[in-house]
Amino acid sequence: MATSISFSDQIINLVLLGRIGSGKSRTGNTILGSNEAFKFGFQIETKSYAIERASRFERHLLVIDTPGMDIFLQEESVKLRKYISEMAQGNVIYLLCIKIGHITEKEHILIKQYIRYIGNDFEKRTIVIFTHLDEWISDSHDQGILEPKFEDFIATLDKNSIELLEKFDMRYISSNNRKSGNDEIVKQIICMAEQLNQQSSVSGAVPQRQCDLEVESRSILCCNYM
Repeated sequence: MATSISFSDQIINLVLLGRIGSGKSRTGNTILGSNEAFKFGFQIETKSYAIERASRFERHLLVIDTPGMDIFLQEESVKLRKYISEMAQGNVIYLLCIKIGHITEKEHILIKQYIRYIGNDFEKRTIVIFTHLDEWISDSHDQGILEPKFEDFIATLDKNSIELLEKFDMRYISSNNRKSGNDEIVKQIICMAEQLNQQSSVSGAVPQRQCDLEVESRSILCCNYM
């Protein structure tokens, strides 16, 4: 279980969404800094909600894992909103986990359902997490690509997939949840989440590139981690 702590300051509420096998539970564990926070694996089908709390980089985090599903209908949105209202205070940020590769038709349908039943707020408060980066890198090596770059994957996406990412103002990052020491990924997520929370009352995009550059420079980040 993640470390139990007392929350007295503002909490960053993160809600994991995605299909079964999308890597969302592992992503939650990466964010929490624990391999035991959420159960994961193809042999485990999560059918209920789970919640864990942790303190990372002087931020208080509340992470909600949701059942993996291919279909998200109105009754599921009611369950989700009820759980969030009971367990989280304040705004939430959705982390939409997609296994890296081409974005399938099932993913397109599921995301359209999220947008329809969660509402327009979903588009404004979602960060896309492309998971299983390690598998994609391995496949690239097998194809003779010695130094694969994630942006090259983005460039291969079809028009519909790019338009889908544009719904979220191109807020996306890649994650290798099997790699230890994923601090930079967690910082990126927190940085983007804090920016979204700060801009919740005004219109404006939070581009993925902004946080990337600040993380790569290892200077003072937008969220003052260093």
